[in-house]
Amino acid sequence: MNTYQACLKSHANCVVCSDSNKNPYSLQLKFTRMVDNEVTADYLVDRKHQGYTNLLHGGIASTLLDAAMTHCLLSQGIEALTAELNVRFHIPILVGDSVQVIGRLLSQRRGIYLLEATLLVAKQVCVKATGKFIQPKGGVIHRELSV
Repeated sequence: MNTYQACLKSHANCVVCSDSNKNPYSLQLKFTRMVDNEVTADYLVDRKHQGYTNLLHGGIASTLLDAAMTHCLLSQGIEALTAELNVRFHIPILVGDSVQVIGRLLSQRRGIYLLEATLLVAKQVCVKATGKFIQPKGGVIHRELSV
């Protein structure tokens, strides 16, 4: 099993969590491991990520949830790919809101992982997701780009 830091190297260009020097378009979230099966990060909703006027775009919300689940696995040295993502939108998130992003591992069996993630504003659940992740045989797929 890899360490969290080793796993992050394979994730270095991520649109959610990479440093701006690796990906200038990254949201630059910094996930922290809270307990063995949980990670959290904070995100301040920027105007450039809105869908409807003054509301966080649903695709960005879904991306934050997926990233939280991914980091939950990475924090345990597990590199896996999203196989299924089910998102439930409860309350709109506004531009300027401070969002707590939480990812939690629920169960695992034979390289299949079930996780959940939540976006909270002022401790109120706004968006919630469950996801199924798989660990491909031979590890996460790494391909070189042809230019």
